[in-house]
Amino acid sequence: MDSPSVVALMEASEMDSERLAEVAKRAYDSDVDVGAKGPGGPQGYDSPAFYTRSLKFLGCYVILLEEETVGGVMANVSGNHGVMERIFVDPDHHREGIGSKAMELVMGRYQEVSLWTLGAPEWNTRTTAFFEKLGFSHVGWDQTEPGVKNRWYEKRTGDAEAIMPIGSLRDGVSNVTVEGKVAEKSYPRMVRSKKTGGTLTVANAALEDATGRIVMVLWEKQFEVVKVGARLRVENGYTNSYSGVTQLNIGYGRLITLI
Repeated sequence: MDSPSVVALMEASEMDSERLAEVAKRAYDSDVDVGAKGPGGPQGYDSPAFYTRSLKFLGCYVILLEEETVGGVMANVSGNHGVMERIFVDPDHHREGIGSKAMELVMGRYQEVSLWTLGAPEWNTRTTAFFEKLGFSHVGWDQTEPGVKNRWYEKRTGDAEAIMPIGSLRDGVSNVTVEGKVAEKSYPRMVRSKKTGGTLTVANAALEDATGRIVMVLWEKQFEVVKVGARLRVENGYTNSYSGVTQLNIGYGRLITLI
């Protein structure tokens, strides 16, 4: 179905938080019809406070059908890389082209972005055709959250290269997105957390591409996900230096196993 011309986006404000939480709850709970084990959604999906907090860090938009709020979109844009964090539409308005139009409108707001990425749960049978219709390709699996496996998609929309050469990385760089092959991995070791005082597992891996190699720090379950010989992408990581060696950290970014 063609996208309806009456769909519009409006930057969300704190006054929209309650309505966004209400619509998101209806939307995500409806995923029981497409493979979810039960009602539920991502962290904070039904909490007005979550949307209020997100206004400070993300591009948050209300999807309007005429003057009615029927959904929401949340985008995280850093330079020429944008992550579509969430998009949801009230199930009463599914299959009306609203989600497709909203995605187009969001991407149109960020002309500087040349790489858009997004994810969807492995079990979700509704999203694959939807994303592919919009020009997204399945490139790998997001296993950032322990025990959760999400399909990861990308869409290239410009000439600027959002994937940084590993050889160009230096200490103190944020919003790092790189790809490479895991050349080797150390045995894990136990360290004490400076924040909690508890014990954590940490290891190192060597990630390399045609331009160079960097030490990647792996914490806890990341060690199990990263396999020698695998091709990986780190999105929105950061670098620091330890004993004079530049290291790549995933931090609050994402760890993608490429296919």
